[in-house]
Amino acid sequence: MLDRTKVPSDLWVQRLWVPDDSAPGRRAIALVTDKKRLMMGGAIMVVGFAVVIGARMLHAPWTLALVALALELVGGLYAAGGQRSGFYDVAPDGSLGEYLGRKAPDLRSMRGAKVPKAT
Repeated sequence: MLDRTKVPSDLWVQRLWVPDDSAPGRRAIALVTDKKRLMMGGAIMVVGFAVVIGARMLHAPWTLALVALALELVGGLYAAGGQRSGFYDVAPDGSLGEYLGRKAPDLRSMRGAKVPKAT
């Protein structure tokens, strides 16, 4: 199982999958996101939302909404990116193991589990 104290503080474990009874030899898999990128991407998306609200309040043309849409898209892509974001095996000692990539691995023989709280 994942040990939150062994995960670097700048990473956030979003989701955890553990093997079910049909695959006892598999390791758990964690979906990890870079906290800084997530916060910056969220801030960019908030700016995009503020542009929509401001445009509506100033009765600006709706073409300005395309600017907001671009900001939302850029913010979302930035938040989801990064070299360390993606799926990881959980090592036997509870730390993050091998990086599996950004695309979801085969999770059919696994079940979702709550990420343990840091103690």
